[in-house]
Amino acid sequence: KGDTIFIPGDSLAARVRRQMEATWLDINIPEFRLRIVEGSDTLHTLPVRVGQNRQRFLETIGRDEILRTKTGTGKIIRVNKYPVWTNPVDGEEYKDTERDDGLRTKMPQIPWLEPEINGARYGQMIHPTTNPETLNKAYSNGCIGASEADSWLIYAMAPIGTRVVIRYDRMKITAQGDTVWLRHVYDKKKMKKE
Repeated sequence: KGDTIFIPGDSLAARVRRQMEATWLDINIPEFRLRIVEGSDTLHTLPVRVGQNRQRFLETIGRDEILRTKTGTGKIIRVNKYPVWTNPVDGEEYKDTERDDGLRTKMPQIPWLEPEINGARYGQMIHPTTNPETLNKAYSNGCIGASEADSWLIYAMAPIGTRVVIRYDRMKITAQGDTVWLRHVYDKKKMKKE
């Protein structure tokens, strides 16, 4: 009682649809950044973690896997609203986590996004990490990890069908117009094998 509900008209609904269709995710591996872009305007720049420069056996897939995050162009094809956290190395389910602040909590129930890249599903999800100290590092098993708050933002702005670009671009132009070269994240000569 007393509340008002505003229902958008056709023109507002069409504008919102155009904005959604123009929104895409840009992930640059050596920069450890995920950008939410609308057209050519960057709306948000978020720190992320990416796959490690190593190869190891993963129990969940039953074979050795190169853990580097794969590059290419694709789209979000699935949203997992009820993720189960599993250690891919040993196949054991995580029930809780010790966070960087030393507290032990249950695993967060924040939706995970699955992109299809170059027509393939690599299993490299876009999902939260409870360990923010791993952001800005090559730390994952191939997934793109963001903070818990940023993961909610990504989920809200990248529904199924959202375009995704994952690139390995070492050249960066600073706000002052200077060109800087980012360090290599994936040096094939230094890849660890277990």
